Amino acid sequence: MNQLRIGLVGPGAIGETHARAIRALDETVLAAVAGGTPEQIAACIDGAPVPAFATTDAMLAGADIDAVVVCTPSGAHHDAALAAIRSGRHVLVEKPLCVDPAEAASLVRAAESSQLTCGVVSQRRLEPQHLAIKKLLDAGSLGQPRLIEAAIHWYRSDAYYAEKPWRAEADHGGGSLFNQGVHNLDLMLWLFGPVASVQGKTATLGHVHAIEDTTAALLSFASGPLGVIVTSTALPPGRPAMLRLFTDRGSCELAHDRIVCWDFPDIPQPASATGPGSAANDPKAIGIEGHIAQWRDFVQAVRERRAPATPFRDGFEATRVVTAIYRSAAEGRAVTPNDVLPEMALDAR
Repeated sequence: MNQLRIGLVGPGAIGETHARAIRALDETVLAAVAGGTPEQIAACIDGAPVPAFATTDAMLAGADIDAVVVCTPSGAHHDAALAAIRSGRHVLVEKPLCVDPAEAASLVRAAESSQLTCGVVSQRRLEPQHLAIKKLLDAGSLGQPRLIEAAIHWYRSDAYYAEKPWRAEADHGGGSLFNQGVHNLDLMLWLFGPVASVQGKTATLGHVHAIEDTTAALLSFASGPLGVIVTSTALPPGRPAMLRLFTDRGSCELAHDRIVCWDFPDIPQPASATGPGSAANDPKAIGIEGHIAQWRDFVQAVRERRAPATPFRDGFEATRVVTAIYRSAAEGRAVTPNDVLPEMALDAR
Protein backbone atom coordinates (compact mmCIF):
# COMPACT_ATOMS: atom_id res chain seq x y z
CA MET A 1 0.00 0.00 0.00
CA ASN A 2 1.72 3.17 -1.21
CA GLN A 3 -1.01 5.62 -0.31
CA LEU A 4 -4.14 5.24 1.77
CA ARG A 5 -7.03 6.32 -0.45
CA ILE A 6 -9.54 8.25 1.67
CA GLY A 7 -13.23 8.84 1.10
CA LEU A 8 -14.56 11.85 3.03
CA VAL A 9 -18.17 11.96 4.21
CA GLY A 10 -19.42 15.44 5.15
CA PRO A 11 -17.35 18.16 3.45
CA GLY A 12 -18.17 20.98 5.89
CA ALA A 13 -15.75 23.02 7.99
CA ILE A 14 -14.15 20.07 9.79
CA GLY A 15 -14.25 18.07 6.56
CA GLU A 16 -12.14 20.78 4.92
CA THR A 17 -9.68 20.54 7.83
CA HIS A 18 -9.33 16.80 7.22
CA ALA A 19 -8.97 17.31 3.48
CA ARG A 20 -6.09 19.73 4.05
CA ALA A 21 -4.42 17.31 6.49
CA ILE A 22 -4.82 14.41 4.03
CA ARG A 23 -3.20 16.48 1.27
CA ALA A 24 -0.33 17.42 3.59
CA LEU A 25 0.83 13.81 3.94
CA ASP A 26 2.56 11.70 1.30
CA GLU A 27 0.90 8.59 2.75
CA THR A 28 -2.69 9.71 2.12
CA VAL A 29 -4.75 10.94 -0.82
CA LEU A 30 -8.30 12.29 -0.91
CA ALA A 31 -9.97 9.95 -3.39
CA ALA A 32 -13.70 10.69 -3.00
CA VAL A 33 -16.17 13.01 -1.28
CA ALA A 34 -19.78 12.29 -0.29
CA GLY A 35 -22.50 14.79 0.59
CA GLY A 36 -22.23 18.54 1.02
CA THR A 37 -22.94 21.54 -1.16
CA PRO A 38 -21.01 22.34 -4.36
CA GLU A 39 -19.17 25.07 -2.46
CA GLN A 40 -18.19 22.70 0.36
CA ILE A 41 -17.04 20.05 -2.09
CA ALA A 42 -14.95 22.60 -4.00
CA ALA A 43 -13.27 23.74 -0.78
CA CYS A 44 -12.38 20.15 0.11
CA ILE A 45 -11.04 18.96 -3.24
CA ASP A 46 -9.13 22.23 -3.88
CA GLY A 47 -9.18 21.85 -7.64
CA ALA A 48 -8.12 18.19 -7.69
CA PRO A 49 -10.01 15.68 -9.89
CA VAL A 50 -11.76 14.04 -6.93
CA PRO A 51 -15.11 12.35 -7.66
CA ALA A 52 -18.08 13.58 -5.62
CA PHE A 53 -21.04 11.42 -4.64
CA ALA A 54 -24.45 12.45 -3.38
CA THR A 55 -24.56 9.86 -0.59
CA THR A 56 -22.30 7.71 1.54
CA ASP A 57 -23.73 4.53 0.04
CA ALA A 58 -23.03 5.74 -3.47
CA MET A 59 -19.43 6.54 -2.56
CA LEU A 60 -18.91 3.18 -0.89
CA ALA A 61 -20.28 1.41 -3.96
CA GLY A 62 -18.55 3.48 -6.61
CA ALA A 63 -15.26 4.86 -5.27
CA ASP A 64 -11.84 3.22 -5.17
CA ILE A 65 -11.07 3.90 -1.49
CA ASP A 66 -9.33 2.10 1.38
CA ALA A 67 -10.68 4.17 4.29
CA VAL A 68 -13.46 6.59 5.19
CA VAL A 69 -13.38 9.67 7.40
CA VAL A 70 -16.76 10.70 8.83
CA CYS A 71 -17.13 14.48 9.25
CA THR A 72 -20.91 14.83 9.36
CA PRO A 73 -22.74 16.51 12.26
CA SER A 74 -22.13 14.44 15.40
CA GLY A 75 -25.59 12.90 15.55
CA ALA A 76 -25.15 11.43 12.05
CA HIS A 77 -21.84 9.64 12.66
CA HIS A 78 -23.24 6.18 13.32
CA ASP A 79 -24.90 5.28 10.04
CA ALA A 80 -22.04 6.49 7.83
CA ALA A 81 -19.38 4.79 9.97
CA LEU A 82 -21.30 1.52 10.18
CA ALA A 83 -21.87 1.45 6.43
CA ALA A 84 -18.15 2.02 5.84
CA ILE A 85 -17.19 -0.82 8.19
CA ARG A 86 -19.66 -3.18 6.54
CA SER A 87 -18.15 -2.30 3.16
CA GLY A 88 -14.72 -3.40 4.43
CA ARG A 89 -13.13 0.07 4.75
CA HIS A 90 -11.05 1.37 7.64
CA VAL A 91 -12.80 4.22 9.44
CA LEU A 92 -11.83 7.43 11.23
CA VAL A 93 -14.70 9.35 12.87
CA GLU A 94 -14.56 12.98 13.99
CA LYS A 95 -15.23 13.56 17.67
CA PRO A 96 -17.41 12.56 19.38
CA LEU A 97 -17.76 8.97 18.16
CA CYS A 98 -21.55 9.24 18.58
CA VAL A 99 -24.01 11.25 20.64
CA ASP A 100 -26.08 8.17 21.54
CA PRO A 101 -24.16 5.65 23.72
CA ALA A 102 -26.09 2.75 22.18
CA GLU A 103 -24.96 3.84 18.72
CA ALA A 104 -21.38 4.18 20.00
CA ALA A 105 -21.58 0.63 21.38
CA SER A 106 -22.88 -0.56 18.01
CA LEU A 107 -19.82 0.90 16.28
CA VAL A 108 -17.45 -0.67 18.82
CA ARG A 109 -18.98 -4.09 18.22
CA ALA A 110 -18.83 -3.70 14.44
CA ALA A 111 -15.24 -2.42 14.51
CA GLU A 112 -13.91 -5.11 16.81
CA SER A 113 -15.62 -7.85 14.82
CA SER A 114 -14.25 -6.56 11.52
CA GLN A 115 -10.50 -6.51 12.26
CA LEU A 116 -10.40 -3.18 10.46
CA THR A 117 -8.60 -0.11 11.82
CA CYS A 118 -11.27 2.13 13.37
CA GLY A 119 -10.55 5.25 15.40
CA VAL A 120 -12.10 8.47 16.66
CA VAL A 121 -10.40 11.84 16.27
CA SER A 122 -8.77 12.98 19.49
CA GLN A 123 -5.70 14.75 18.20
CA ARG A 124 -4.88 16.39 21.52
CA ARG A 125 -3.63 13.03 22.84
CA LEU A 126 -0.88 13.19 20.22
CA GLU A 127 0.57 16.56 21.26
CA PRO A 128 4.08 16.12 22.75
CA GLN A 129 3.28 17.61 26.16
CA HIS A 130 0.33 15.28 26.67
CA LEU A 131 2.26 12.22 25.47
CA ALA A 132 5.08 13.05 27.88
CA ILE A 133 2.75 13.58 30.85
CA LYS A 134 0.92 10.33 30.08
CA LYS A 135 4.20 8.42 29.98
CA LEU A 136 5.36 9.94 33.28
CA LEU A 137 2.03 9.21 34.97
CA ASP A 138 1.99 5.60 33.77
CA ALA A 139 5.55 5.12 35.03
CA GLY A 140 4.63 6.52 38.46
CA SER A 141 7.20 9.30 38.12
CA LEU A 142 4.67 12.05 38.89
CA GLY A 143 3.27 10.28 41.94
CA GLN A 144 -0.25 9.27 42.87
CA PRO A 145 -2.98 11.20 41.01
CA ARG A 146 -5.30 13.21 43.27
CA LEU A 147 -7.14 15.83 41.23
CA ILE A 148 -7.55 16.87 37.59
CA GLU A 149 -9.31 20.03 36.41
CA ALA A 150 -10.30 21.10 32.91
CA ALA A 151 -11.86 24.38 31.82
CA ILE A 152 -13.11 25.46 28.39
CA HIS A 153 -13.84 29.17 28.81
CA TRP A 154 -14.72 29.81 25.18
CA TYR A 155 -17.04 32.04 23.19
CA ARG A 156 -19.23 31.32 20.19
CA SER A 157 -21.42 34.02 18.66
CA ASP A 158 -25.08 33.65 17.73
CA ALA A 159 -23.90 33.65 14.10
CA TYR A 160 -21.88 30.49 14.80
CA TYR A 161 -25.06 28.65 15.81
CA ALA A 162 -27.15 30.19 13.03
CA GLU A 163 -24.61 29.11 10.40
CA LYS A 164 -25.22 25.42 11.20
CA PRO A 165 -28.38 24.84 13.25
CA TRP A 166 -27.25 21.37 14.41
CA ARG A 167 -24.77 23.13 16.70
CA ALA A 168 -27.75 24.09 18.89
CA GLU A 169 -29.43 20.68 18.78
CA ALA A 170 -29.09 18.09 21.53
CA ASP A 171 -29.60 15.20 19.10
CA HIS A 172 -26.45 16.29 17.27
CA GLY A 173 -24.34 16.95 20.38
CA GLY A 174 -24.29 20.70 19.92
CA GLY A 175 -23.82 21.62 23.60
CA SER A 176 -20.58 23.05 24.95
CA LEU A 177 -19.64 19.76 26.63
CA PHE A 178 -20.21 17.46 23.67
CA ASN A 179 -19.09 19.80 20.90
CA GLN A 180 -16.30 21.84 22.53
CA GLY A 181 -15.35 20.10 25.78
CA VAL A 182 -15.12 16.48 24.72
CA HIS A 183 -11.43 16.79 23.78
CA ASN A 184 -10.45 17.84 27.31
CA LEU A 185 -12.77 15.25 28.82
CA ASP A 186 -11.05 12.62 26.68
CA LEU A 187 -7.67 13.79 28.02
CA MET A 188 -8.97 13.47 31.58
CA LEU A 189 -10.14 9.89 30.99
CA TRP A 190 -6.91 8.99 29.18
CA LEU A 191 -4.71 10.37 31.95
CA PHE A 192 -6.67 9.36 35.07
CA GLY A 193 -8.64 6.33 33.90
CA PRO A 194 -12.30 5.32 34.05
CA VAL A 195 -14.94 7.39 35.82
CA ALA A 196 -17.11 5.75 38.49
CA SER A 197 -19.74 8.50 38.83
CA VAL A 198 -20.51 12.09 37.88
CA GLN A 199 -22.54 15.01 39.16
CA GLY A 200 -23.35 17.76 36.70
CA LYS A 201 -25.09 21.09 36.24
CA THR A 202 -25.97 22.74 32.94
CA ALA A 203 -27.28 26.17 31.95
CA THR A 204 -27.90 28.32 28.90
CA LEU A 205 -26.42 31.68 29.83
CA GLY A 206 -25.37 33.52 26.69
CA HIS A 207 -27.56 32.35 23.82
CA VAL A 208 -31.23 32.05 22.97
CA HIS A 209 -31.23 28.37 21.99
CA ALA A 210 -32.45 25.60 24.29
CA ILE A 211 -29.28 23.51 24.45
CA GLU A 212 -26.74 24.18 27.20
CA ASP A 213 -23.89 26.60 26.56
CA THR A 214 -22.35 26.13 30.02
CA THR A 215 -21.71 22.92 31.97
CA ALA A 216 -19.90 22.14 35.23
CA ALA A 217 -19.34 18.59 36.47
CA LEU A 218 -17.60 16.70 39.25
CA LEU A 219 -16.04 13.39 38.24
CA SER A 220 -15.22 10.59 40.68
CA PHE A 221 -12.58 8.36 39.11
CA ALA A 222 -12.66 4.63 39.76
CA SER A 223 -9.06 4.71 41.04
CA GLY A 224 -9.89 7.33 43.69
CA PRO A 225 -9.01 10.83 42.40
CA LEU A 226 -11.54 13.54 41.69
CA GLY A 227 -11.96 15.68 38.60
CA VAL A 228 -13.75 18.88 37.66
CA ILE A 229 -14.67 19.94 34.13
CA VAL A 230 -16.23 23.28 33.17
CA THR A 231 -17.20 24.06 29.58
CA SER A 232 -18.80 27.15 28.09
CA THR A 233 -19.31 28.98 24.81
CA ALA A 234 -20.82 32.00 26.57
CA LEU A 235 -17.68 33.66 27.95
CA PRO A 236 -16.38 36.44 25.65
CA PRO A 237 -13.78 36.94 24.42
CA GLY A 238 -12.74 33.32 25.15
CA ARG A 239 -9.60 31.93 26.79
CA PRO A 240 -7.33 29.00 25.92
CA ALA A 241 -8.45 25.62 27.23
CA MET A 242 -6.93 24.85 30.62
CA LEU A 243 -5.88 21.55 32.16
CA ARG A 244 -4.46 21.14 35.68
CA LEU A 245 -3.10 17.93 37.23
CA PHE A 246 -2.33 17.39 40.92
CA THR A 247 -0.61 14.40 42.51
CA ASP A 248 0.97 13.68 45.87
CA ARG A 249 4.31 14.91 44.48
CA GLY A 250 3.41 18.09 42.63
CA SER A 251 1.26 19.70 39.97
CA CYS A 252 1.27 21.16 36.49
CA GLU A 253 -0.95 23.45 34.44
CA LEU A 254 -1.43 23.66 30.70
CA ALA A 255 -2.99 26.53 28.73
CA HIS A 256 -4.08 24.90 25.49
CA ASP A 257 -0.79 23.46 24.15
CA ARG A 258 1.64 25.22 26.51
CA ILE A 259 2.82 24.03 29.92
CA VAL A 260 2.58 27.23 31.96
CA CYS A 261 3.37 25.71 35.36
CA TRP A 262 5.50 22.66 36.24
CA ASP A 263 6.00 21.83 39.92
CA PHE A 264 7.50 18.34 39.95
CA PRO A 265 10.94 18.52 41.62
CA ASP A 266 13.76 16.71 39.78
CA ILE A 267 11.58 15.96 36.73
CA PRO A 268 12.37 18.09 33.65
CA GLN A 269 9.45 19.96 32.15
CA PRO A 270 8.32 18.31 28.89
CA ALA A 271 8.40 20.19 25.63
CA SER A 272 5.15 21.81 24.49
CA ALA A 273 3.50 21.69 21.09
CA THR A 274 4.22 24.47 18.65
CA GLY A 275 1.65 23.99 15.89
CA PRO A 276 -2.02 23.89 16.95
CA GLY A 277 -3.83 27.16 17.57
CA SER A 278 -6.46 27.81 20.21
CA ALA A 279 -10.14 27.74 19.24
CA ALA A 280 -11.14 29.95 22.18
CA ASN A 281 -13.19 32.29 19.99
CA ASP A 282 -12.68 30.90 16.47
CA PRO A 283 -13.16 27.21 15.68
CA LYS A 284 -11.08 27.54 12.51
CA ALA A 285 -8.03 28.71 14.46
CA ILE A 286 -6.98 25.18 15.44
CA GLY A 287 -4.99 24.71 12.24
CA ILE A 288 -4.27 21.26 10.81
CA GLU A 289 -1.16 20.08 12.68
CA GLY A 290 -3.17 18.00 15.14
CA HIS A 291 -5.14 16.35 12.34
CA ILE A 292 -1.93 15.63 10.43
CA ALA A 293 -0.63 13.82 13.53
CA GLN A 294 -3.91 11.91 13.81
CA TRP A 295 -3.75 10.82 10.17
CA ARG A 296 -0.10 9.83 10.45
CA ASP A 297 -0.94 7.59 13.41
CA PHE A 298 -3.98 6.18 11.60
CA VAL A 299 -1.96 5.25 8.50
CA GLN A 300 0.69 3.56 10.65
CA ALA A 301 -2.02 1.68 12.53
CA VAL A 302 -3.45 0.38 9.23
CA ARG A 303 -0.03 -0.71 8.01
CA GLU A 304 0.96 -2.30 11.33
CA ARG A 305 -2.47 -3.88 11.87
CA ARG A 306 -2.76 -2.31 15.33
CA ALA A 307 -5.26 -0.14 17.14
CA PRO A 308 -5.05 3.60 16.42
CA ALA A 309 -4.24 6.16 19.13
CA THR A 310 -7.92 6.51 20.05
CA PRO A 311 -9.92 3.38 19.21
CA PHE A 312 -13.71 3.29 19.09
CA ARG A 313 -13.86 1.80 22.60
CA ASP A 314 -12.34 5.02 24.01
CA GLY A 315 -14.85 7.07 22.04
CA PHE A 316 -17.65 4.97 23.52
CA GLU A 317 -16.43 5.73 27.03
CA ALA A 318 -16.30 9.48 26.40
CA THR A 319 -19.86 9.37 25.05
CA ARG A 320 -21.05 7.45 28.12
CA VAL A 321 -19.48 9.97 30.51
CA VAL A 322 -20.85 13.03 28.67
CA THR A 323 -24.31 11.45 28.61
CA ALA A 324 -24.03 10.66 32.32
CA ILE A 325 -23.21 14.31 33.05
CA TYR A 326 -26.25 15.49 31.11
CA ARG A 327 -28.47 12.94 32.84
CA SER A 328 -27.11 13.99 36.23
CA ALA A 329 -27.92 17.63 35.46
CA ALA A 330 -31.43 16.72 34.35
CA GLU A 331 -32.18 14.45 37.32
CA GLY A 332 -30.27 16.29 40.06
CA ARG A 333 -28.37 13.23 41.28
CA ALA A 334 -25.10 11.38 40.86
CA VAL A 335 -25.06 9.11 37.79
CA THR A 336 -22.69 6.33 36.82
CA PRO A 337 -21.67 5.52 33.24
CA ASN A 338 -23.24 2.09 33.75
CA ASP A 339 -26.55 3.84 34.53
CA VAL A 340 -26.37 5.23 31.01
CA LEU A 341 -25.34 1.98 29.32
CA PRO A 342 -23.55 -0.96 30.96
CA GLU A 343 -20.12 -1.69 29.54
CA MET A 344 -21.32 -5.24 28.88
CA ALA A 345 -23.37 -3.73 26.06
CA LEU A 346 -20.14 -3.80 24.05
CA ASP A 347 -20.23 -7.59 24.18
CA ALA A 348 -23.86 -7.96 23.08
CA ARG A 349 -24.31 -9.32 19.59
